[in-house]
Amino acid sequence: MEQLIANIEKHLHSICFHPSRHVGSPGVAAAADYIEETFRKYGYTDVQQEKFDTTGWRFGHMIFVDLDNGCIPVPGALACFFSQSTNVEGVPLWLTEKDLKNLDNIDVKGKLCVVEFFSDGADIRGRNGIAEDLDKLGAAGAVFISDAAYHTTCAPSSKIQRSPYLKQLGTAVVSETGAMYLANHKKNRYRLIIDADTFPHKSSNVIATRPGTGTKRAIFGAHHDAAPFGQAASDNASGVACVLELARLLKDQLPEWTFEFASFDAEEYCIGSNPVGSDSFVKSHPERKWEFFMNFDSVGMHFGTDVVHIGLPEKLPEIDSIYEKRPFKNAGDDRSFNCIGVPVLWFNTHAKFQDFHTPLDSIETLDMEKIAICIKEAVRLTGKIC
Repeated sequence: MEQLIANIEKHLHSICFHPSRHVGSPGVAAAADYIEETFRKYGYTDVQQEKFDTTGWRFGHMIFVDLDNGCIPVPGALACFFSQSTNVEGVPLWLTEKDLKNLDNIDVKGKLCVVEFFSDGADIRGRNGIAEDLDKLGAAGAVFISDAAYHTTCAPSSKIQRSPYLKQLGTAVVSETGAMYLANHKKNRYRLIIDADTFPHKSSNVIATRPGTGTKRAIFGAHHDAAPFGQAASDNASGVACVLELARLLKDQLPEWTFEFASFDAEEYCIGSNPVGSDSFVKSHPERKWEFFMNFDSVGMHFGTDVVHIGLPEKLPEIDSIYEKRPFKNAGDDRSFNCIGVPVLWFNTHAKFQDFHTPLDSIETLDMEKIAICIKEAVRLTGKIC
């Protein structure tokens, strides 16, 4: 157990060393290289970085200040994932839910808009649509509010809006503190400067294969990309650490099975017309028939309930887990496998503190022993299923 925990800590510090692992960043490329290097260190010779098309994001800096109050920075503010560059100042135009349904009749051109309405945190497509509409209508900037029901109120989620299709709109997000500040100074003039842009990019899935003597195949996976501006320790360096250690522990086990260990890029990306991440991997290998997929995403937080979400349980033996069994969630990399009829098990912690997608998602939120226990449970269940 001590060696397993030491390995987990090493993986986490190596992956989280880079301040941002969003698509197209130096950090996500470094994480992919570290994962490939570790697979090879653990004795795997068949290791591939499989490329696929995405839109990368470059971020330089952001300034968001109250011009009428000594140019003090608006608290709790970040740029949104895939924001474009902007330099806009003025009294913000506040947009309510009713306004958003009537945008064509509102003059937003060249203006800084505050999107007062915010939906459920899972409604990323809705918020992306709002940004895309404002972009087409010529707005210069849009400020979104990080919702409290889905994310912590203590820090903003940089992924609250993440459309890679914006042409010129600068987008920012504020946490509760920033939203309250703006609400109490509505008539003040603000300046929002964002230096950022998007570019065509090739992302990488990292796959290590242990060939078996028989015909059966299983895959274990996690994603190494992250929302911008943080260590992204729980989401999802924790899952990557699990996959790396499973590759080590299962390398010489169940030799009749072919085992694949995958770390996917672009899980935090907004899925569009082109397949990305695990979806790209599945579609690139239609000949492969997996018996099951184990997914590890956001595991081992200090406070929360450890669970395993199971999809297509009728295709699996009875799962007798130490964790609470819950239905398939259709919310991560397991979705791609479920869509082609592969049963999935997603190990996950339902956290009490919703720090994911925010700068608060740091190594300090994780319990190393809980992650080690998760890995041991995955090994045990693999033996039962196989």
